[in-house]
Amino acid sequence: MSAKKASAKGDKVESKVSLYHAWCKRCGNCVAFCPRKVLESDEWGYPYQAQPERCIACGLCEKLCPDFAITVGKPTDGEKEKKNAPSPGTPGSNVSPNHSPERLAPMAADGEENGA
Repeated sequence: MSAKKASAKGDKVESKVSLYHAWCKRCGNCVAFCPRKVLESDEWGYPYQAQPERCIACGLCEKLCPDFAITVGKPTDGEKEKKNAPSPGTPGSNVSPNHSPERLAPMAADGEENGA
């Protein structure tokens, strides 16, 4: 179902808006241009989803972000089931506890040294 069809029918569009505050320079583009006023700025100027149920997943905030600090997409089945997944770094988890968007440098594989 497209965002236009859902908004015309009044149905809820399930979307995933991810905000990476480490990349955000608090320009306010996403807050100012959101057509449904989903985003607001917190006391430090960082955006947050004040009314996530109003989001139509148009992607305008993502397109206007100069720092790529926002991504918009539909959650996959795996992401919907993440609530039952083990936490990063626990046995059974395939995500390193050091996994984050802020970490851009590749990590050495087990048994290898970082030769710099």
